[in-house]
This record gives sequence, structure tokens and C-alpha cells, in this order.
Amino acid sequence: MKTATQRIGKPLASTHGDDGVVALRAVVVRDTGPYSARNSSKGALIDEARRVLSALARGQSIETVREEVFRGTLLTQRSRENRERIWTSIQQRYLSPTTPWLTSQLANLCESGAHSREFVSLLYLLYALRDRLTFNFVTNVLSVKGHQSRPVVSRNDVLDLLNQAAGREPQIERWSESTRIKLAGSILTALRDFGVLEGQQKKFLVRPDLPLSTAEALLRVLIAEGCRGRQVLQDSAWRLFLLTEPEVASSLAKLAQQGTIRFEKAGATVVLETPKEWEDQP
Repeated sequence: MKTATQRIGKPLASTHGDDGVVALRAVVVRDTGPYSARNSSKGALIDEARRVLSALARGQSIETVREEVFRGTLLTQRSRENRERIWTSIQQRYLSPTTPWLTSQLANLCESGAHSREFVSLLYLLYALRDRLTFNFVTNVLSVKGHQSRPVVSRNDVLDLLNQAAGREPQIERWSESTRIKLAGSILTALRDFGVLEGQQKKFLVRPDLPLSTAEALLRVLIAEGCRGRQVLQDSAWRLFLLTEPEVASSLAKLAQQGTIRFEKAGATVVLETPKEWEDQP
């Protein structure tokens, strides 16, 4: 195991800062590009992702699974064009080539059911990490609303974020109003499917599940990206699950109890020891 010991200092800036600047990382897992409208349709694609990942779990190659999707033998959507768009979305969100271990973990988890909390929470983590707009919306907008009061979340919350970012993200000005509205609605629908929101017409913010298996996956992503010691505790990615820093420490302590990692926090000092293979095999 590798050990990192650091004193707690001033919180670090978000890896997905509004200025688009991203700290140097060993492995790029998160989307670091400009805001994109690619998620303006299709929602979370939980059932479709389960079908694809189940095929991978049976030992089929990605190339074979892609061909089955295109032919319509794996997905049931009628048009080939629609199936191809779904494949593109699933591949971009959930089949990152930089983290094959995440694909394997998803493939194993999908056998427990398309709506098991472990499977859905890991899909959610990847969906948000692989789309900078969603990441910033949850970590910078939803996380400050206070989930305990179940605040209402609407399309205007996403549209306001887009309007605020338009000066730094010139492509947003080129999107039509209908594209922005469709994108905002699709992101909210996906977040509802992932358990971050509840409700149909009126949506309320709730805290999504964070099973220990997903907490471990997120920790491993952070280690792969180059985070160490207090950086792990303070990384903005934990806010995807609406966690405070003490709650992050509690999750890490539970992982330590399982023997996965070594974690100690005493005052301003943090000791975090993780398996060496997390760094050697991202």
C-alpha cells in the first residue's frame, strides 16, 4: 500500500472549476472539456446500460456488443439510428478506456439487477464524472441547496447555470433556446433516475445512495487522478453525493474497517494508505 500523510489546510479548488482549469492528474477520468449538449436526450439509460454490460460480463468483446446493438439483437429500439445514438452515449459515459476496472465492476454489479443501489450509484458516478455540465450542476448548485429541506429543483436551475457560464463558454450562445431547455430537462430526468431527485412534474432534491462499493470506486478514481491525503477528503467529487467533509471521512473510515484501505484522521493530520495497484493499474 502507498501512504500519504498531510495536514488539513485550506480547502482545494474544485477540479472542475468554473474557469475550466483542471489540475494536472495522472489519469484523466473526468470530462475536462467545454460544456456539451450531448446529454440533451436519452436520460440515464440504466436499462440499456445493463443490457450492454451484461453482454460484456458474459465475455463478449466491446466490438461484438456494439454490432449486436446496431443490429437490434441487444437493444429493442426500432431504428438503427436511435440504437447507434444510444451506443455512443453508453460508450462515452460508462465505458471509459482509461479505467477498464470500472467497466469490469459495472459488468459484475449489473448481475444484481438493473436497479440495485450499487449498480445505479456507480452509473451515476460515471455519468457525472464524464459530463462536466452535470458535475458542476450537482456540485456547485444542488450541493448548496441543502437536501434536508427537500428543495424544489427545476429546469431554470440548469438554465441559470448555463446563462452564468455563457461568457466563458461561447458555444452556449450558439445553442438554441429549445436545445437548452431540452438539455436541462434531460439532465433533471437522468438525476431523478439516479436517485438525486424525486418527483415527476415537480422534482425535489434528495441525497443519493452511496454504497461502500461506490465510495471505494470514487476513492480509486481520485487516487488514479493523482489526489493524495487531504486532497481526497476535500475533492469536490464527493459533493455528487451531497457529502460534507466529515461525512467523507466517515465513509473512508468504513472502508478502513473493511481492510480495503488504511485511514486515520487526528485533528489536522490525515493518513491515507491505499493499495499500490490503484496507482499502477488505473
